[in-house]
Amino acid sequence: MPSWEIPALDEALGGLREHSFVLVHEADPRARGKEILFHILREKLKQGHLVGYFNISYPIHVLMKAFDVSGIDARKYLDKGNLAIIDTFGSFYDIASNIKGIWYLKGSLSADVLPAKYVEVVEAHKKRWAEQGMFEGRELYGFTMDVSDYIDMLGGELETLRYLEISAELRVNARAYRDYPKGTNFWLWGRKGSPAVMASVYRRASYVLRVKSEFNDGNVVRYLEVLKAPEMGNEVIRFRYHFDDRVPVLERI
Repeated sequence: MPSWEIPALDEALGGLREHSFVLVHEADPRARGKEILFHILREKLKQGHLVGYFNISYPIHVLMKAFDVSGIDARKYLDKGNLAIIDTFGSFYDIASNIKGIWYLKGSLSADVLPAKYVEVVEAHKKRWAEQGMFEGRELYGFTMDVSDYIDMLGGELETLRYLEISAELRVNARAYRDYPKGTNFWLWGRKGSPAVMASVYRRASYVLRVKSEFNDGNVVRYLEVLKAPEMGNEVIRFRYHFDDRVPVLERI
């Protein structure tokens, strides 16, 4: 199975099942959950795999800076073609760039039509990868951060639930997923509250990881909990972790 790019998770979970949906719930920003996903993304790009990144939360120049701080030369991978960015934030707020490899969604972006707009873009870029022969020998990944920001973008809990339901139905039969390889998807959920939406996302995920932190004698102590995984049963797998030069280091507890 593919690697998590985090040895302790590979050991505990036996690797990462292909075509899974992985949810990382960042309970508080001190937990630095985004940095865990940036680490996985960085390693997959370095190995030459294909990555689609759905940018929900930041203007594109802020995202590019976040990539840079995380040790990811995004422009290099955009030029090479194994990174594609779907800029949802820029599409909603009409802030576009001319950087190669960044896609935008056109027209209305309500909960009813947004899923189809995504499918169009995903199909268009997968067609490009296929024409260039880039699927051969490569894994495919999708990263979406921060999914909880859809609640603000789409105008509330009910519209976000509608978006999730329509998206799930479209992915079953859409040509983008039927005629081209499917990927393994990582979503980050931040702190925005919506029990109903969070429950819907938890239910759909193959893996659910929750990261959180606490103060202990003036120091920040970070924890990662595996709440859900294939064939895991009722056990919660817990780790304490820190970062060593941007690399998350996990110790099972």
